[in-house]
Amino acid sequence: MKDRKITAALIQLSVYELNSFNKYVNSPYFNVNESISKYLELILDWIKKGNTNDDVPNEELWNKVYGDIPYQNQKFLKLNSDLVKLLEDFLAQQEYDHMLSLRTNLKLEGVRKRGIEKLYNGIIGELERLEKMEVNQSVEYYYTKYQIERGLFNLKTENEKKNAKFEIETELNINKISENLDYFYIAEKLRLYCTLLTWKKMYHLDMEMENMAWVIENANNEKYIQIPPIQLYNKMKSTYIEGENTNHYFELRQMMKKYIHFFPKEEVKEIYATAISYCINKVNKGDTSFHRENFDLYKETIDNEIFISNNEISVSNFRNIVPIALRVGEFDWAENFIFEYSKYIDEKYRANAVEFSLARLEFYRKDFNKVLDHLNRVNYEDVWYNLNAKSILLLAYYELDELDALESLLQAFKMYIRREKSLTNDRKVHYLNLIKFTLNLMKLTYKDKDKLTKLKTEITNTKGVVSKPWLLEKIDILLNKK
Repeated sequence: MKDRKITAALIQLSVYELNSFNKYVNSPYFNVNESISKYLELILDWIKKGNTNDDVPNEELWNKVYGDIPYQNQKFLKLNSDLVKLLEDFLAQQEYDHMLSLRTNLKLEGVRKRGIEKLYNGIIGELERLEKMEVNQSVEYYYTKYQIERGLFNLKTENEKKNAKFEIETELNINKISENLDYFYIAEKLRLYCTLLTWKKMYHLDMEMENMAWVIENANNEKYIQIPPIQLYNKMKSTYIEGENTNHYFELRQMMKKYIHFFPKEEVKEIYATAISYCINKVNKGDTSFHRENFDLYKETIDNEIFISNNEISVSNFRNIVPIALRVGEFDWAENFIFEYSKYIDEKYRANAVEFSLARLEFYRKDFNKVLDHLNRVNYEDVWYNLNAKSILLLAYYELDELDALESLLQAFKMYIRREKSLTNDRKVHYLNLIKFTLNLMKLTYKDKDKLTKLKTEITNTKGVVSKPWLLEKIDILLNKK
């Protein structure tokens, strides 16, 4: 049963949403087919019982819905399809219910088309109240304002325009319509351009957007520069294009502090993702001062629950946050984060994420025996955990002077990397470099100053070495030892 599209979709809903959808389907305004209501009741009952029976035959469900009528496969498929369509309409309705300005604007359009003049003033007053209450100043805000001004313009009938009391210069709102359309267009083009720049960087795309020279020129115009989404997305664009100029990043951070509360959660995620990506890029280029910036950004996302959606945090975000905290010495914060926020990870991924993160924490605390204990509890079936757990295990063995175990691990690790087909050649080289340089380091003592210096130079000049800072740190310790 769980493999059916409708069941798989309904499992993703909260208890509150399931109850609301049940009411929706049982409302005669939205659905008059009793068979659909009965079918939904069976699925909801299955979900409430914990999905214990995965193999409910179509014929059994059919009999519970249609009684003694012989099974008809096409009709059963149509039943599923109709329920999916109702679910899609319900989800759209849920989004619509939260869009107060859009709803009021559509009310305005509805009464205008039907000429229900007695409702005009009430709806216009509602629009004015909403505009005063509106805190959202994102891209969509200006599009909604454009629609509202357009609706008000349409509301002025020809009879009103001919009325002697109608002051055309003061009451005609074409300039407001045009301004809000320009604000939306420029901000949305900049937002899309930032998305394109991200994808170009990741996948080396050869793609451009039309009319961007005009957009960028106007974005820097005094008339538009004070519009929050134009300011922010224009500055984000600059961090991509002129990455070496760190002033763009710090100006973006000031704008975020000033305006971020004006934006909905999805756009806030985009803005933080850009700032975090910038910091990571600077660190990768050797500017370690951005470790602290990166941590501060992630800490803000945690404090404001920006990366928590539907009461869940992604495993990748959880795993990324811990090492960033450790690199700036925030050990206690990292430990609290692991235990407090692991509950937001999908249960099937939780144990691995927690044990691996605790292993990282103990490595930074230099309690290498605890590192081994946590890594022993990690399931290595996932390639990501296999690579990263083995990398930490390798460092822990070296720190504990377990050279026989280390040598055995290095050989097994090398074989695994060469055989793993999911790894790109570049990634294989990065891990193989770690293995090669660790083997070289194992053979040297503090007395081999020349060889250590030569090895340090080689590691420094080699691009793509996993755990490069650790390797260089170990060499420096030996060089300084007398």
